[in-house]
Amino acid sequence: MNRKKITTLPLKELHALLGSGELTAAALAADSAAAAAEVPGCPMYLWRPPEGDVVSPVTQGGPRRPLDGLPLSVKDLFDVACVPTTCGSSFFSETRPVPNADAGYVRRWRNAGAVVSGKTHLNEFAYGITGENRWFGDCWIPGFPDRLTGGSSSGAAASVAAGAACLALGTDTGGSLRVPAALCGLVSFRQSLGFGEMDGAFPLAQAFDTVGWLQRHLSDVAWVAQAVHPEMRPESLDAAPRFGWLDGPFLDGLSPEVAKAWAQFRGAVTAAGATVTERATPGWEDAVGIFVPIQAHEAARNHAPFLPEYRDRYDPAIVERLMMGAAVTPAQLLELQVRHERFLRDCIDPLFSNNEFLVVPASPVPRLELGADHRNTRPRLLRLTAPASLGGLPVLTVPCCPDGVPGCGFQILARRGADSRLWALASWLATRI
Repeated sequence: MNRKKITTLPLKELHALLGSGELTAAALAADSAAAAAEVPGCPMYLWRPPEGDVVSPVTQGGPRRPLDGLPLSVKDLFDVACVPTTCGSSFFSETRPVPNADAGYVRRWRNAGAVVSGKTHLNEFAYGITGENRWFGDCWIPGFPDRLTGGSSSGAAASVAAGAACLALGTDTGGSLRVPAALCGLVSFRQSLGFGEMDGAFPLAQAFDTVGWLQRHLSDVAWVAQAVHPEMRPESLDAAPRFGWLDGPFLDGLSPEVAKAWAQFRGAVTAAGATVTERATPGWEDAVGIFVPIQAHEAARNHAPFLPEYRDRYDPAIVERLMMGAAVTPAQLLELQVRHERFLRDCIDPLFSNNEFLVVPASPVPRLELGADHRNTRPRLLRLTAPASLGGLPVLTVPCCPDGVPGCGFQILARRGADSRLWALASWLATRI
């Protein structure tokens, strides 16, 4: 068998090959390491285990675990036992002992059989959305060295895009899984707020922090999700899904490439038999103005123990955001919280009437140029991703690349807590688009 890029096969196929003995976990690990080596200069991994240490035995005897032997990259925001956690920072690993246990979310995936292939690059402290990092270099898309991956789960996306991991753990506060998935042509799943363990992961803003993963194939989403969450009951769609196709001022500024893909994606969903209804989004243009200061306030609180001593070892852009957050007064915070609650009640909840899912682009542009000035990129991207973050919603990101070049992806939103419905939707879409 030609094993080159075998890590890009559907996970169910890899599971079958491992079960038959035609493929070994050691060979799969070697392939993932070779794929990483084929992208020299891309800082997708900040740490990789010594050669030969990445393979844990595939379950022998009894039922096999669904993810047995599959290489899993872990965003370096999560603790991995016996490995320093950097958070993409120049100093964070110096402030605490090397963890002696896995983060809860990492442990969950290991229990399903996945093997940690390394810890991945991120925007410093996950406080960014471009994939840039002052200390470790900027993360670019394998095969497209002039394009940033997006962030903050940048190395996570690069590892899957390169075939250096079959799956990648990440976090999503304001779009940190969704944007890289779109720009890199991948599938991502952002879990509902509060669904998935955050212990052992350094927080950015607890009001919005969620966990999730990136992978290549829609057909594997439900299978992976059920492996990681065996306590959840499998679901299927008993009828064609009902989509609310969102429109409004917050969508102003879509690039021609994204607009073309947006129309093509709608056509594919409609042709598949789904019901598609236009839904206006009054008030969604206000989401960034609510999200950013609350996020900054919580981030400032989380960094208060470090900022006085290590200020010069933060990226100045991060310091500026933290200082803005520290300046939010109690009265201002209360007003923001009221606006947040009103946004949920008036701007999100009504959109789910008569629609189980909502659809919106994940990025207004198909690429972020490496080395360009991205000081104004963050608010432009947050314009599309912040609303779901305010709602704590689960989001499935689906790539749609009309010209075969990665860069366009679309968020499919469900009500908070309806994660398993999105898993079922992924299976429905996988056989129809």
